[in-house]
Amino acid sequence: MNAELVPSEADTGASWSRPPLVEASGAVLGGWWEAALGRIGVGEYARTPEVVARAFASTPDSVRGARALAAEAAAEWGMRGVAEDLRLIISEFVGNSCRHAVPGGRSLLAAPVLVQLRRLALSRQVVCMVADTDERGPVRVDAHHFAESGRGLGLVSAFSSEWGWERIPGEGKVVWAICSADV
Repeated sequence: MNAELVPSEADTGASWSRPPLVEASGAVLGGWWEAALGRIGVGEYARTPEVVARAFASTPDSVRGARALAAEAAAEWGMRGVAEDLRLIISEFVGNSCRHAVPGGRSLLAAPVLVQLRRLALSRQVVCMVADTDERGPVRVDAHHFAESGRGLGLVSAFSSEWGWERIPGEGKVVWAICSADV
């Protein structure tokens, strides 16, 4: 289910119905990404009333933990209807980060996968954000229906109202998706 990552091209297949959020607002992801919570260490957990954050090691076991985090946050926010979509999307994002974002020779703890979930209460939506140290963005590929990988970003697109990614200069990238309780 993981999409392959290759050096980014101008058209990544993300849904860009507006200018990149960084350019539009001057802040990462239009102010959704909490920079302070993006600096927590592996295994640490932080929360505010609107944001849940956790840092995971770049290991396959982190996917399970990230799915549980998403389901718990959706339940606490009274948005159980969006939980399964969040679990699928976070599985794809964290799986890709663990698979592709650990530079050769670096410790798995030195390249954490940072997960943030933000509740947008007025619109009954949740923004799922996953950051890693690799500045290369995801590229959607046309995978054959018998292929073992390459369909993940198609699933993200199908189960979110919008998705994309932003480069954080000198720090990596954030891949994000918006899930609506109504979708």
